[in-house]
This record gives sequence, structure tokens and C-alpha cells, in this order.
Amino acid sequence: MNKRYVIGICITVLVLGINQIFIQYWLKQKKADANTINVAGKQRMLSQRITNEFCAIDRGAKSSEFLNELLYQWKGAHSLLISRSNHNVLSNEDFNVSVELKKLDKYIVFVEKQMKLLGKTKLDLEEITQNQNNFLAEMDAIVKALEKNSDKKLSFIVQIEYLLFIIALLILILEVYFIYRPIEKELKKSSIVLEEKNEKLEHTFEKIKEKNKELNEITYIASHDLQEPLRTVSSMVDMFSSRYKESFDEQGKMMLGFIESATGRMRNLVKDLLEYSVLGQNRELSKVNCNEVINDVRKDLNQIILKNDADIKWKNLPEVTGYKSELRLLFQNLISNAIKFQHPENKPKIRVTSEELEEYWKFKVSDNGIGIKEKYKEKIFSIFKRIHSKEEYEGTGIGLSHCKKIVEMHDGKLWVDSEEGKGSDFYFTLRKEIVKLT
Repeated sequence: MNKRYVIGICITVLVLGINQIFIQYWLKQKKADANTINVAGKQRMLSQRITNEFCAIDRGAKSSEFLNELLYQWKGAHSLLISRSNHNVLSNEDFNVSVELKKLDKYIVFVEKQMKLLGKTKLDLEEITQNQNNFLAEMDAIVKALEKNSDKKLSFIVQIEYLLFIIALLILILEVYFIYRPIEKELKKSSIVLEEKNEKLEHTFEKIKEKNKELNEITYIASHDLQEPLRTVSSMVDMFSSRYKESFDEQGKMMLGFIESATGRMRNLVKDLLEYSVLGQNRELSKVNCNEVINDVRKDLNQIILKNDADIKWKNLPEVTGYKSELRLLFQNLISNAIKFQHPENKPKIRVTSEELEEYWKFKVSDNGIGIKEKYKEKIFSIFKRIHSKEEYEGTGIGLSHCKKIVEMHDGKLWVDSEEGKGSDFYFTLRKEIVKLT
């Protein structure tokens, strides 16, 4: 192959590779800014809910227990927002976000003082409401500043993206002029070869057009770039194994097995991660019969249920308002985990029950499995966090992260009560009335 041709390809790949790095950086910045703005939005919501709770307490409709929880969450969100403002450039010449956030401390201090007065004196609801309204007004200004700053950063990154694309296109044009044309001249004696080269050139231009389209679909690019190399590696490993495996000694076969196993695990990790990132998108609220959902899950898991002789029972579960596909995945993950994490001699016994609370439905999924150590009760809900080796129990470590995200979509909580060797009780709550945020 012509050396100039190889050099041209390498340069193009390098520029496009840099372009991909900026795309990933763009996604990371977008996610970080969105998370920061979401925290600010959560503070607004909590502020409004605190006002409502004070009113409810004043009417004697509620106790102060939930108000304490709201105040704790409010302070936590405020601290997180201040921390992010200190570690990120969230200010401009006219508006210093970090300074403005610290000014909001006075509103939190005021609410804490009112909390201490509960039961001792009559609440001044007008003053409390004014305090929270002032907080909301200042927080709205901060959110606008955050959005403006985020748009400014992202605009700069997009400009870099376009610049890189233009550079790549310019390099391609130079390649055509200084590399492909001389190659075509060398191949003029053979019309067939010349035609093939023209087809390759057209194909290259087509790829550039596709690249421009992909830049407008960044999410698709990310998923494609993560999965396509895995498919290629898997295909090459399969071809290599089918053709040359018998020529290997035992150590070579073992190494090839390691490659196949690692590729399979990586493919599953990418698949689960992409499913996690799009979980709940384009969803619609509907009435969901939990008895029907578990019955469907039982049919889906029929093979492993029969294989493990699992005993699954439930009775009189409620009809809830929620996202049907996500709730089905929630029950499926909890039940399949209960079957999987068992001692070899155990017959899995799984019980699903429910309890009606004032604003929530509370569910419990119990099993007689291996249980969980106290120190791992929080870790198991983190994405890709495993407490057992892949040799002991297969999986990617994302199932319970799915569960946690689904429960939080329904404004609920997920937790576990377990003792090593004595099974586990997974609890989760689903709010009865969910307000879908737009």
C-alpha cells in the first residue's frame, strides 16, 4: 500500500479521534451542568414543600417529622450546590453564583429557628411564606445564571466541534489532491482498478456526510462508538477461535477463553449502561396492576424458576399509578436476584407483599437467600458495584441500580433489611399520586 495513502488515513483517524474526545467531553459537561441545575431545581421544590408542611402543621394535619426530613434534604441540596459552585466555573462578571448561594444561608437559618419554635408558640405563616418566596426569587436568578453559563460553555464546545470537522474535511481534501490523485494516475493503465479507487473515494466522502449527520445525534454516536468496537472484537475473536483454536496449546486456549469471556462481559456492561441511561425516557403514566405485572415476570423467568425449583408467592397486590415497563423491570430484577443469590442446596422461597401508607404503597420482596453483610447494604445499590466475584455469581452489578432509579422515578425509596446467611427483605415505596415533571 502507498505510504502516503497510509499516512493520510492515520491523520484523518487522529483528527476524528480528537473529535470524538471532544464529543465525550461535551456530553460530560452537559450532564454535569444539568445535574447542577437539577439540584437547584430540587431546592426550589423542597422550599415550596417546606412552606406547605408548615401550613399543614399549623392546621394540625401533620406532625413535624416529615418537615425535619425536608429540611435535612434542603440543607443537603444547598451544601451540594455550594460545593459544586466552588469546584466549577459558575460565575461571570455580573453574577458570582458561589457568593449568591451563600447569601441563601439566611433563609435556611430562619426555617431552622421556626422549627425550634414548633409547639412553643404560634407559627407566623405569613413571615414563613414570605421567607420562602424570597428564597425562590433569589434561586430563580441563580438558576438563570447557571443556565446562561452552561449555554456559554456548550456553545464554545460546539464551535470547537465544528472547527475540528472543518479541519478533518480540509485534511481529506488535501489527501485527495496530494495522495489520491497521484495514485489514480499510477493506476490509469488499468480501468478496473481506477474504477475501484473512484468507488473508494466516493465511499470516503459518504462517510464524511454521515459523520456530519452523527454530530447532530450525539447520543446515538456515543452508543454506536461504545458497541461497534465490541462487535468487531467479538467477531474477530470468534473467527480466530474457529480457525486456529485447535492449533493452540492448553495455555493458548485458556488465554483465548479469557478474551472471549472478557469481551462478553464488556458487551453486557455496555448494554446495561445504555439501558440505564435511557431508563424512563418517553414514558407515560398509567394504572398498573402489580398482580398482573408479577404474573408476567413469572412467565418471563419460567426457565430459571423451574431450574432452581423456586417458590414465588404474592397476594392482593394493589393497582398503582406508574410506568408499567419500568415497574415490570423492577420486580423482575428483585425476583431474579432472589433466585440467583442462593446457597446451592437451597430451594428459593420468594414472597411479595404490600402495605398501604398515607401517601405511598410500600412493597416487600423477601427471600431465603445468602443475605447481605451490614457493610454492603448501601454499596449494592451503586452502579457496577459487586460484592461477589463473577465466578461466584454472574451479572454486571447494575440490576439494583436499575431498581433504585425506577423507584426514585416514582418518588419513592428503596432499601434492604438483611442478615448474612438468613435471607433478605427488599423494601420500596411508590407514591400514590405522581406528578410528571415536564
